[in-house]
Amino acid sequence: MTNLWGWSQALGVSIGGAIAFSVNSAIAQITPDATLPTISSVNKQGNITIIDGGTQVGSNLFHSFNQFSVLDKTTAEFNNAADVQNIISRVTGNNVSNIYGIIKAQDKANLFLINPNGIIFGPNASLEIGGSFLGSTASSLNFADGTKFSATNSQTTPLLTVSVPIGLQFGAVANPISNQSQVNQVNLDGTIKAVGLQVKPGKTLALVGGDITLEGGNLTAASGRIELGSVAGNSLVSLNPTNQGWTLRYENVQNFQNIQLTKRTSNGSDIPSIVDTSGEGGGNIKLHGSTVELKGSNVSLISQTRGDQKGEDLTITARKLIVRDGAQVLTSTKSTGSGGNLIVNASESVEVIRNKTSQGSLSGLFSTTFGEGNAGNITITTARLHVQNGAEISVGSTGMSNFPDLSQFLSAKGKGGDLTVNASESVELIGTSARGNASSLLARTFGSGEAGKITIITGQLIVRDGATITVSSELLKDVTYKGGAPNLGSAGELNVTAGSILLDNEGKLTSNSESGGGGNITLHVRDLLGLGMRRNSQITTNAGGNGNGGNITIYVPNGFIFAVPSENSDISANAVGGNGGNVKIDALAVIGTQYREKPTNYSDITASSEFGLNGKVQINSPDADPSRGLVELPVNLVDASKQIVADCNSGTKIARSSFIRTGRGGLIADPTQPLIADDAVLADWITLSPESQNRAGGIPKRAVVQAQRNTEKKSPKVNSVNESTQIVEAQGWVIDANGNVVLVAQVPTATPHNSWLNTASCAAK
Repeated sequence: MTNLWGWSQALGVSIGGAIAFSVNSAIAQITPDATLPTISSVNKQGNITIIDGGTQVGSNLFHSFNQFSVLDKTTAEFNNAADVQNIISRVTGNNVSNIYGIIKAQDKANLFLINPNGIIFGPNASLEIGGSFLGSTASSLNFADGTKFSATNSQTTPLLTVSVPIGLQFGAVANPISNQSQVNQVNLDGTIKAVGLQVKPGKTLALVGGDITLEGGNLTAASGRIELGSVAGNSLVSLNPTNQGWTLRYENVQNFQNIQLTKRTSNGSDIPSIVDTSGEGGGNIKLHGSTVELKGSNVSLISQTRGDQKGEDLTITARKLIVRDGAQVLTSTKSTGSGGNLIVNASESVEVIRNKTSQGSLSGLFSTTFGEGNAGNITITTARLHVQNGAEISVGSTGMSNFPDLSQFLSAKGKGGDLTVNASESVELIGTSARGNASSLLARTFGSGEAGKITIITGQLIVRDGATITVSSELLKDVTYKGGAPNLGSAGELNVTAGSILLDNEGKLTSNSESGGGGNITLHVRDLLGLGMRRNSQITTNAGGNGNGGNITIYVPNGFIFAVPSENSDISANAVGGNGGNVKIDALAVIGTQYREKPTNYSDITASSEFGLNGKVQINSPDADPSRGLVELPVNLVDASKQIVADCNSGTKIARSSFIRTGRGGLIADPTQPLIADDAVLADWITLSPESQNRAGGIPKRAVVQAQRNTEKKSPKVNSVNESTQIVEAQGWVIDANGNVVLVAQVPTATPHNSWLNTASCAAK
């Protein structure tokens, strides 16, 4: 059997299950070992195997088996006393436990099944126990008094205890657990529900091992707890007793393995995997692994509240969460109790992807109220969030007690929940489904309850190819409501804080209402790239009916808002019967879009109303006037080399040329060097006499400014060699015998000794 297990793992869980099933008759069923003070006994009565004996210490009953497997259409029944609280069973042999039939226990006892080799639950596996069930591939069960009930070190008689279990200790290898159970349950109303492995309402169903795989397998714990934990070897998982059974903690786990829920094909039909804790007060679902993947139409995690109590949370903790191809994660309420929260902590990424070509079910994460109770919140913490091909993450209030029967509108006023995304690197929404459904983050109401709000904090937000982020108040289309259309609740708020935002190819940020007030949109953008809008992208808070448009506030203090004028990318807060909203923009520049009184086919910023008052548009952009649009750059570039005159041909002499830009009072100092006093020459500004008194040709005398070269012995000085008060424009300079540069009114005909400073023209050389 060990070889078969290895083959099944190499070829896949579904093949492994088939192999195990095909050799069922060759599997030794239940064989006790001789390691306990009171050895377990096994007696067969037809298709029932009765398990007696074992060693009871206080309320704990210990069993030890060399092998433990249950054949199809058979029952393994623990015949425990009524005072037993925990039935703790271990497998000390080397074989996997193949559970294809029923495991049964008496009264309200909890049942532990520990087999380090692995556990497989077949299609007809089921539980008939009054308490909670925990199946694990740990090597030992640890107790509060420090003792251990080990499945791998059973050579000596174990120390058995009356204390409670507090931990699962894994050996060097953590082997897998798989479940294909799809046992049906007939409900009181005659409907049939596939429950698979099931515990009583309010109890815990936990599978803790290496890789955890549900392949067309169901887990059900109405109003209880379902825990799936996938860990690597040498891990310690803590157990905390509760009224519902146990909660699991992973603070001592360094590495994790994977959890996968997929569909299975049987007799030409697809059988999805479902994990369900719905019931009075809802139930708690917790998944903890490295990669958690839900794949396939109708594969789902569901926790629905059906009473007046607050629902329990659904929590996924992983490195990576993947929900794709029609899989769903859902919390909801159908009554007055608030729905539970959906919490995702995925350190690396969250991917929600719909099959682009399939017409199957919608992929997504959902929190919804169908009644008077408020919907729970969705909180996602990750590095990267990716939503594609029409998948959704949404919180909402439907106003419906029975969602498939859309004609039955109720006035329950349940409020939609809030959606919060904290993605340190990026949030990216891409594309639509085959039917045109947008990849979306949504907070909406279809009834009189108010919609929730969406808050996004990320490094980069990209919404493109028809995708949308929407808070809305809207009617379900093509629906006839009793008593006419209802009064819709207000649309919620959309708040985004990001390094940059790009909306492209009909990407949208919207907060719209069909008859109520439009919600507000607030964007804080940190980086220079700022907010980009391309190809019919939209930021809108429009309102229908008599509702007022919402407000749009965009802060890009260190960057730009840019669009292409002809691409009809709009920022609008418009209304029909009510007043237009207000638009306020702070940015370094707004390029390619501009304010207009009414929407046009160009890129607009509008706050208009068809029958009410227009709103206000305020643009604070210190460096650019957006009304001027884009500036067209010149087509013909200037050749800079042709803008400088050629130097003079100096004949046999070596010519030296220089180009000096002078500032006030002399040469500009090198900004990289400290200011030296000897280099500083500062001349006061002067006022020229009227032009008639300042003609160079009419004044034969000259004004001279003398600047000495830098030496260690001499300091600079400024002398006037002309006592006249009139100022004459210098026509050149000479160097005198002391090495001073002297500005002169007329260029001398004689060549000075230092001829490289001669200002004589080329024509006079």
